Amino acid sequence: MESWLDIQREFEIAGQQRGVPIDFDSVRRSSYSELVAITGRPLIVYASSFHVPIKNQIAGAMLSLDLSDKDGFQEVIQNIDSQSVDIWLHSPGGSAEATESIVAMLRAKFTDVRFIITGTAKSAATMLAMSGNSILMSSAGELGPTDPQLFVGTRFAPAGAILDQFNMAKDEIAQNPNLIGPWLPIMQQFGPSLLVECNNYINLSKKLVSGWLENYMFAGQVDAKEKSERLAEFLANDKNFFSHGRRVAAADLQAYNANISRVEDCSQEVQRAISRVHLTIMATLDQSSAVKLFENSSGGVFIRMVQAQPGNMPMA
Repeated sequence: MESWLDIQREFEIAGQQRGVPIDFDSVRRSSYSELVAITGRPLIVYASSFHVPIKNQIAGAMLSLDLSDKDGFQEVIQNIDSQSVDIWLHSPGGSAEATESIVAMLRAKFTDVRFIITGTAKSAATMLAMSGNSILMSSAGELGPTDPQLFVGTRFAPAGAILDQFNMAKDEIAQNPNLIGPWLPIMQQFGPSLLVECNNYINLSKKLVSGWLENYMFAGQVDAKEKSERLAEFLANDKNFFSHGRRVAAADLQAYNANISRVEDCSQEVQRAISRVHLTIMATLDQSSAVKLFENSSGGVFIRMVQAQPGNMPMA
């Protein structure tokens, strides 16, 4: 199994052959071809450099999953001539509404979608993964809770926690009206529609995830609806996790009958190929100016979204 240093050396050798310091692209794309040659399934890559601190400062919201990603997905799916596809996913999440649009695009074209997660796919990216027929995860890979986060005051807060805090205030003030003073500064942050929006967003998360699970991962099973609703409820309930950034591992989802397999249970050949894909993508995101990658293995489609001031970071 190659190490990080082995991959770095490959980048350098490929760069020397092209007369440039480092060649991320040819090495990364060759890793896609190696994996596809083994699996027989086309590969799509959707990856964000949200894990790189300086890019968070420069690119900000651009790193999240949003409606602008529809164009990238449209570009990379259009020349894939297959009903089956693997999607390598690395994202902090983002908009549930954008995720719904992307799922509609993917499922209109592919009947068998497998998500590969060897890094991180949180929040709305977890929702996206739940639209697959199956998921392949490494021991280092992780998903996350799907409980909605709303911007209140100066920070994001879980929709469920906002509702709990309102109910806590209501109960305490009912028991002791003198507590209205300490509670008032907090309650003043609750806008006229905030509580209704919290319930709406929680219900949206559950509805989307349970619907996708029922139609795809649990399709054809007698108890598909029940399984789908239980798993969607588990992921959307903030009380199960205590933190929106909490790790959700393969075993957590297997306990809810999710169709998840482990990379470590695959053949050594597959493990090596997936490791190379992971290392080459992550090195590109870490060291180049790329903040998002949309690629496929079929036609070499490559879209790089870069920050507005390329002088702040080395170019690929």
